[in-house]
Amino acid sequence: MRPLNRAATGALLVAVFIVALVYGAQFPILPLLLERSLGSPTAAATNTGLLAGVYAFALFLFAPLWGRISDRWQRRGVIIVGLVGLAFALMLLRAFDRIVALYMGEFLAGAFSAAVLPGALALVADSSPDEDWRGRRFAWLNIANLAGFLIGPVLGGLLGAMWQGEMPVSGAPFTFLSVGAVLSAAGAHLLLPRRSTRPDRRVMAPRNRAALRLLLPCAGLVALGLGTFEVGLTIRGLQQLRLTPAEVGFMFAECMVIMAASQLIVFNRWFPVRTTRWLLAPAFIVFAIALLMLPLAASATKLFWAVAAVGASAGVLSPVIAFWISLNAGQGQGRKLGWQAAAASFGLGVGSVLGGLSLGTIGPLHLPFVIAAAAGLLGALLTAAFAVQPARHVRL
Repeated sequence: MRPLNRAATGALLVAVFIVALVYGAQFPILPLLLERSLGSPTAAATNTGLLAGVYAFALFLFAPLWGRISDRWQRRGVIIVGLVGLAFALMLLRAFDRIVALYMGEFLAGAFSAAVLPGALALVADSSPDEDWRGRRFAWLNIANLAGFLIGPVLGGLLGAMWQGEMPVSGAPFTFLSVGAVLSAAGAHLLLPRRSTRPDRRVMAPRNRAALRLLLPCAGLVALGLGTFEVGLTIRGLQQLRLTPAEVGFMFAECMVIMAASQLIVFNRWFPVRTTRWLLAPAFIVFAIALLMLPLAASATKLFWAVAAVGASAGVLSPVIAFWISLNAGQGQGRKLGWQAAAASFGLGVGSVLGGLSLGTIGPLHLPFVIAAAAGLLGALLTAAFAVQPARHVRL
């Protein structure tokens, strides 16, 4: 295949952005819908958390399946089906009249969302003329994903406020998001390559099973730390340091900006992409130390530096791990990148549970952060073992 042109790359970036945007935008809206339906703020909060778990569970189940389908069929078709299915799930959420329908819609949203990011990464891998090109596009896709997560909650809050009170249970924001998914699917249909995306055997390195066994768990370990960080930062900031919601939001924005900046620094024309494997173990160590700093931060300034360290290290880890999984996946790009997405979803779910328990302490440190930091150190050991392996080169 020829390298993706700018229009096709833009369509992929928009697709990944829309999926992340939908995920982030739902959760300022869902508590309002649930409270109106159930009549209890406590029940609304509980069900919001359970719905997030259902979404992550569906992503975990279906990402490997979609990856396998994309290997046997085509990336473009899988991405389009994922976006159209996501739009359908959002309309189901829009029309729900029973709590069971809401859970069904959330499960379907996670199941169809699972098709998009692995398919997009695999399509980039298939059409890569060289490793530097692949690494930079992987970084762009990760930045689009981060931007969606960052903008989603803000957009969801604005949409919820805009349509609040129009109907007994306002679902108009879901219609807005559904239209976005449909438009993205239309763009993918028009701009992505129409031919089968099976890669040329001559330009794919053979599968390195040993490297994959080391790297796939690392995707889950990064997500575990981020899940603990996201929920724990909210609890720590609001309930213990008495920060305002705006200040906590600023902390998250800071993290996302630093993550994006670190990806652009690592994947650029002047940084040899083959050397990125040596960054993984040091980044995991910084990640672990930063997670331990979070419960020790006694002021907003100290918390700011801890969040910056999390963002800088995680911004290196996520795209670099995805890049090396792709490089060692051989022709099974979709399946292995699907497994990476599944591992990340599982880790994010476990980390979110740990973060929710972050008010309990053992000694001077919060136990959930200690567990997450230990996971980071385990990641450092696994990636150090990977880094000393001989790097396999793609045959061009």
